[in-house]
Amino acid sequence: MILKVVTAAATIGVAAYVAQISRRQWLTNKEKLRLDLYNRRFEIYMRILDLYQALMSWDATPEQKQLQYPFIKAHREARFLFPNDSGVFEYINEFRLHALKIVNFDQLKPLAAVSPEEFMKYAKEREYSAGWILNSMGGLEEKLAPFLNFHNM
Repeated sequence: MILKVVTAAATIGVAAYVAQISRRQWLTNKEKLRLDLYNRRFEIYMRILDLYQALMSWDATPEQKQLQYPFIKAHREARFLFPNDSGVFEYINEFRLHALKIVNFDQLKPLAAVSPEEFMKYAKEREYSAGWILNSMGGLEEKLAPFLNFHNM
């Protein structure tokens, strides 16, 4: 009889210990998921920041052009890593559209000889986009703030 009581108590003790370990593992996995999500979101911010810095003095160097691919990936990932109602993806998409006007402007230079008026129209659009990009980081950081403040996640 005592053996049965001791066995039952030991079984309950082991079960409680296993439950405690399981709870700790669950909490650890939950925190790891938070950290992974934070890291992926922060990486998107860093890719945008890299392209932003290149756009400030864009002269189409190979190094600058290579920054477009990580940005494209970040743009596409943002659709899935931020809530639809956050406006983050839409803001990054607007950033992309303005960046394209800066990046692709050099391809329009032959147009200046054929249609100077048309070329001037594109030059003004590029200038406007450059101004938008210059002032864009504050808006982007405002949109990203709830997702990049790790303590509030």
